Amino acid sequence: MTARTEPPHIVVTVDVEDFFEPRPPFDTYRAETGGEPWGAPLIMDILERHGGHGTFFVDVYNRRTVSEALVANCVQEIAARGHEVGLHTHPAFPEGRRGYGMAQTMKAHSLAEQAEFVADGVAMIERWIGKRPVSHRAGGYGANYDTLAALAAIGISVDSSVFHGYSHCGLNEPPLTVNAPVWHSGVLEVPVTVTRCELAFGPLRLFSMVKKLDPDWCSPGELRRQIDATIAADAGPVLLFLHSYSLLDIENGFRPDARSAEVLNSLLGYAISRHSARLTTLAEAARVYPADRPDALAPPPVVRSDLAWRDRELAFWLARKVRPRHVRAALGLR
Repeated sequence: MTARTEPPHIVVTVDVEDFFEPRPPFDTYRAETGGEPWGAPLIMDILERHGGHGTFFVDVYNRRTVSEALVANCVQEIAARGHEVGLHTHPAFPEGRRGYGMAQTMKAHSLAEQAEFVADGVAMIERWIGKRPVSHRAGGYGANYDTLAALAAIGISVDSSVFHGYSHCGLNEPPLTVNAPVWHSGVLEVPVTVTRCELAFGPLRLFSMVKKLDPDWCSPGELRRQIDATIAADAGPVLLFLHSYSLLDIENGFRPDARSAEVLNSLLGYAISRHSARLTTLAEAARVYPADRPDALAPPPVVRSDLAWRDRELAFWLARKVRPRHVRAALGLR
């Protein structure tokens, strides 16, 4: 592996979607409350505060909980502010308040059906902003190899649907990559960044699991250790995963969560000050990092947290934040 001369790229990716029933008091694309947006616009504010832009994978199909006018307006604002609009594909409205059956994801459909669905989404985005998206993420990470063929056929050249170790991701069968960008069927796959997170209590190892870099999954300190580890591994751009509702306390009436906004702001500041990182879009990062690395299937870096002493903040975070849905998602049950 040759030493990199460029600073590492941090890509904040945001899945913009709204599947909440019963309904919250507002949509979770913009999440306007008290005259202020707490959804995608606030995430853009924080990114721009640090001189960067992000990639927003927008579900453009749902009309059960959001209107076409609202979705179009959100897409137009993202593009007008210089952020990347990517396509987010949910072929059906998810069942239930949070989870959904994997039969509703892209991989359950034929290549022809997937191609038609992608083409419809691309056409909507192009109609709204006069520009076709170049990136895609499958809802529920439910892409398969037909999905990549469908994307290539319509001209989408970058995908970010691989979640290594997630049982419902069809690009893990056989495994395409772990963290490194790789080409397949004319599409550059830039996976969701993962680390193997180990919990220890002093010398006693308690638990280990593969985690994406997501404030909904990891404490602020753990996120910093994940960034340190993935930059040291130099496998590719570091993807930070968010939803448009990540700055809301969805467990408590969808109230604005100023703490979550400050965690994101502080984390980006840390990446820039500690690693001289650049905050870029996925399309920009895809042009920088080499693909088809021989070590694409190298195990994810290990991040060890000692709940007894050094990393006690994680213990308090777990007590406050972990819900049954986190456990279901960690086990691939959604």
